[in-house]
Amino acid sequence: MSETTFDPAALRHLNEFFVGGSWIPAATDERAAVVNPSNEDVLAYVAEPSTRDVDLAVEAARRAFDDGPWPTMTVAARIAHVRRFTEALMKRSAEIGDAWGLECGPTAPFRDAINNLVAPTVYSDAFALAESLPEFERRDGFAGPVEIHREPYGVAVSILTYNGPMSYVGMKVLPALLTGNVVIVKLPVETRLTGQLFAEAAEEADLPPGVLSLLAADREASSYLVSHPGVDVVSFTGGTEVGSKVLHGTADRIVKTMLELGGKSAGIVAPDVSTEDLLPMVLPGLLPFQGQVCVALTRLLVPPARRDEIAGALAQVFGSLKIGDAMDPGTEFGPVAVARTRDRCEKFVADAVAEGATVVAGGKRPAHLDRGWYYEPTLLVDVDNGMQIAQEEVFGPVFTVLTYDDMDDAVKIANDSPYGLTGAIFTHDAELARNVGRRVRAGSFTRNSTGGVLGQPFGGYKRSGLGREMGLEGYLEWTQTKVMKIDTTANYLA
Repeated sequence: MSETTFDPAALRHLNEFFVGGSWIPAATDERAAVVNPSNEDVLAYVAEPSTRDVDLAVEAARRAFDDGPWPTMTVAARIAHVRRFTEALMKRSAEIGDAWGLECGPTAPFRDAINNLVAPTVYSDAFALAESLPEFERRDGFAGPVEIHREPYGVAVSILTYNGPMSYVGMKVLPALLTGNVVIVKLPVETRLTGQLFAEAAEEADLPPGVLSLLAADREASSYLVSHPGVDVVSFTGGTEVGSKVLHGTADRIVKTMLELGGKSAGIVAPDVSTEDLLPMVLPGLLPFQGQVCVALTRLLVPPARRDEIAGALAQVFGSLKIGDAMDPGTEFGPVAVARTRDRCEKFVADAVAEGATVVAGGKRPAHLDRGWYYEPTLLVDVDNGMQIAQEEVFGPVFTVLTYDDMDDAVKIANDSPYGLTGAIFTHDAELARNVGRRVRAGSFTRNSTGGVLGQPFGGYKRSGLGREMGLEGYLEWTQTKVMKIDTTANYLA
């Protein structure tokens, strides 16, 4: 059952790209199929960007930054332009949600939460920061008074991922634009239809020429864009392996690169929390978008005496979920976005079982669904933190329960990971939570909740990334600092 009035065939620019403020025909005849993960039906065929299309986008962006008014425009003027863009996006929120649901498989509650709660909140925060920051700051020191100016880098590439594109616009596109950069948005190939609607919103906003381009590019064109000599700053969200390649692509040119990468986050269950209290707090860190979120608590650390009780309760919830078409409003658990994710889940679980883990929920494709990229929500016990399943990111609905001896051991296990994106503790003791949170090596840490903290700087330690998004720190990532000494009335060398 699929409930939507969105018709991909009605999109007017399937064979064009939005580059520099206008639609241009694709440079080649190559087309890509957009496949519905809920049933494997082809939704549409969309033009595939080539390196020539990338060149055109960079050329338009360079002209806009080097010769156009955008970087020297007042902040108030930029805010007015960008606000029209976000208003055009929000006007299309329902349509964007349908397109995203059809091509990526998020269920209705997740789509609504991202598009109608998270996205507008992040947009509002970006505008508030732009309005509140002074044009420059005066400081005094040994050399006398100076001015600290924050200036844009130039041509920015914002690389979005498919698990919340509306919100990533607020995290990666708006701050870049508001600080005076011009932006090429590189959308994932999984959101080709969503990208068409983003481009329609940009067209309606009528930004100055060259300020914003959007390309849903594959690996070859994306790699070419990242390493393009006309690009000045890159921000990437995605897997750690690809993030490493992005960093290699920018290294020779010493281009600033921000990376929001993978996670293998630990949720520590303290002995003082009952299983009844735990479930509503921890499930939002496991099930949304079929586990395809970087902040998912894929390692749940529990007291040994509570393992079977907690794992059994989680397994009961997992087994009760209605799995099916993402566009069916009654569906509680949809497909994964791409076939390779299902294959990856199957391999990880098989390898974990071979290493000694036990499947207590899921672990297979649903028997009643013979089409679509479905994988049951899966829970493993008898997992040691040295196993592959506890060390590598699956980015799918595969979760593990591990045990700890005491809180020091829990912190040690949480930190025994190549990642450090986020973490959580479930306890009634705020002081315990604060103590543990200070010791866990992660970019964010919460008590009795999961994920990052909306509107505050978000990013990771170790292989989870470089830099921050959101908040003042994330906003300023898009600027470089210039010190100007203009007042020379004093002779400091006398």
